[in-house]
Amino acid sequence: MSSDIARSGGIAATDSVDCPELPLIETSCYWVISRATFRVICRVRIRPISARSHLFPATIPERCSARPCYGSLRQGRLLAFDDAQDERPDMLEALRGLYASKGLLSGIIIDECEGLPSSSAFSSRFGSLLRAYSLVGFSPERDYRYIAINKALRRLHPDIVRDILSGLQAQGSDAWQDLASDSIRVNGEFSLAIVLVRCTPTPTGLLRWKIRFDTSHLADITVVVRMDMHNRAPFDYYLFPRIDVASERLRLAEDNDLHLDAYRFDTLDFFYDITAPVAIPEAA
Repeated sequence: MSSDIARSGGIAATDSVDCPELPLIETSCYWVISRATFRVICRVRIRPISARSHLFPATIPERCSARPCYGSLRQGRLLAFDDAQDERPDMLEALRGLYASKGLLSGIIIDECEGLPSSSAFSSRFGSLLRAYSLVGFSPERDYRYIAINKALRRLHPDIVRDILSGLQAQGSDAWQDLASDSIRVNGEFSLAIVLVRCTPTPTGLLRWKIRFDTSHLADITVVVRMDMHNRAPFDYYLFPRIDVASERLRLAEDNDLHLDAYRFDTLDFFYDITAPVAIPEAA
């Protein structure tokens, strides 16, 4: 592999670097991936020594033909992966060795370790850093379950939006989603924002919800969907008019003062009814 090839900034992620004038014999294919962003820089075809003796000296050491390896290129470190080989065992062994030497793991510790993929690389390959930690036997003291819960709520959010749109339209309202502002327009009269709030049980078994309003783009009405204790389905709903949102953050318990629970509803049926347009006959 030529060092000029690897340094080229114009190679697309799907480009294949090859020398067409040479016979293609026992070619090995590798992906060159940025260690910082874990994005594919190019695909490299490595020929046998006899077929590429006149090329520039290789940037990636010769041992990369036997297994994935790490190398330095300019100011960014690159990682070469063999297409036919799974790199996960090597990554786990490297992470296991770092854990044995440091006694703990974190994104900063991983990023500061020379010769080790970045923390974003581990997160991309294993789904999350927490899963990579568990595979090497490390359990962080802090409870990071909220990360997985937030991901699940982000996946659930479009379904909740569709359900509310369907409920409004079923009652005759003209409702559509404004993708630019991520809000719902109802009858061309007001905007509606939908916020899903994670349930956080306390050590004593009480349930708490922490609401964060986007005051920079506050809709006319904000529908706060409080999730149940398992964060799998809506528990109840709060309808907050923009005029009554006094702060960016709000903490709710299961039962609250009247000035908060006055906005609480078990379902949105009442809201669907009052937003439906009503035809008014003209006076004779």
